Amino acid sequence: MKNFFLFLILGVFFSLDAAAWRESKSFMLKKDELVKILIKSEGQERLLNFRWTLYTDKGLVVHESFDRIVGQHVLYTGYTNQSFRKVLLPSKRSQKDVPYVLVVFKKFDEGNATAQMDLFLFDKESRIVLDYLTKK
Repeated sequence: MKNFFLFLILGVFFSLDAAAWRESKSFMLKKDELVKILIKSEGQERLLNFRWTLYTDKGLVVHESFDRIVGQHVLYTGYTNQSFRKVLLPSKRSQKDVPYVLVVFKKFDEGNATAQMDLFLFDKESRIVLDYLTKK
């Protein structure tokens, strides 16, 4: 009986912690290899692109551009600053409805000089369509 309750509690915990993202994609990128993603939404098409330029002291320098607005981030695996977030559309009713992408630095392969970066699309209302323009 004790095992049943433990199983039930774990099942509830994992169902509450289910993936909130709608879509995900993983990239293995070499230095200056550009990822281009066309963001289609509500009659608009905007371009999101990112690339990394430097890996030093376990930090990855990432340059990104969305709708001609540029940014630069230093990301570290296993820390709170291992990702950057881009809001894609304004909210409709509440801040919980805001669609965004999260780009996460997962690991760096020093032998191949490649960085693994994962992209997650959070979009509860399915307002966004992603079109990957790179070969990856």
